[in-house]
Amino acid sequence: MKILLEICVDTIESAVAAIEGGADRIELCSALSEGGLTPTVGLLRAVKTFLIEWSKNTGCIVPVYCMVRCRRGSDFQYSQSEMDIMLWDVKLLKDNGSDGFVFGALDESGKVHRSQCVQVVEAVNATEGTLPLTFHRAIDCTDKNKLRANLELIAELGFTTILTSGLKPSAMEGMDTIAQMRDISEEIKKEKGITIEIMPGSGVTPENVRMILSNTGCHAIHGSASVSKSSSNPNGGISMGSTNVDALPLKVCSKDKVAELRRYINEI
Repeated sequence: MKILLEICVDTIESAVAAIEGGADRIELCSALSEGGLTPTVGLLRAVKTFLIEWSKNTGCIVPVYCMVRCRRGSDFQYSQSEMDIMLWDVKLLKDNGSDGFVFGALDESGKVHRSQCVQVVEAVNATEGTLPLTFHRAIDCTDKNKLRANLELIAELGFTTILTSGLKPSAMEGMDTIAQMRDISEEIKKEKGITIEIMPGSGVTPENVRMILSNTGCHAIHGSASVSKSSSNPNGGISMGSTNVDALPLKVCSKDKVAELRRYINEI
């Protein structure tokens, strides 16, 4: 079985590098420095325009899944006003060619928020057919003792993939839990007939990708394949906010790193 390589990007430069490097799927965001927020419609249109020509020249189809997350914060607890913003974003991004979506929400007890996830699932599936949905690393902020219940709920709600680092800061650290999640997903498939893909992510590199995949048994992997890009502005380096993130070198996807990941994955 071919292993799917998903690359997360937040600029057109990074999207082109990921596609040309061999990504099977793009997770499109803004502000990866904030963990990934909802991308603009303009960025989506630019990526899809590039992909039209790419597909003509190569015959390759690369789906673009859009992040739906209106603000930073690892609580993943949203007010209804914030949900309304994200539901509008889903409609606009779907109207402009998004091939899938990435979302996650938790309730005040830290469990998967059923009603907010239902709102997004219904918005994604409204008009002109259904689209695939990934539940993102909000799952990594949940209680391990409730792992099976949360995975069952996510699957029953209609999500097709769960992106996870195994409830740890990185996929390397969370490999045992990711393997457990994959086992649970297989049990859900047997018991309920629902297929949900477990996709490791966070800290994935060419050096550890084979270990993560071999130890978890997963058939999809997620990374950024990023490198630092220095500013050419001699007067740059000034922060535009209260943190120093703007003064740091810009992180961009490396075509060579994506190709290296693809090569190592193909050798498994």
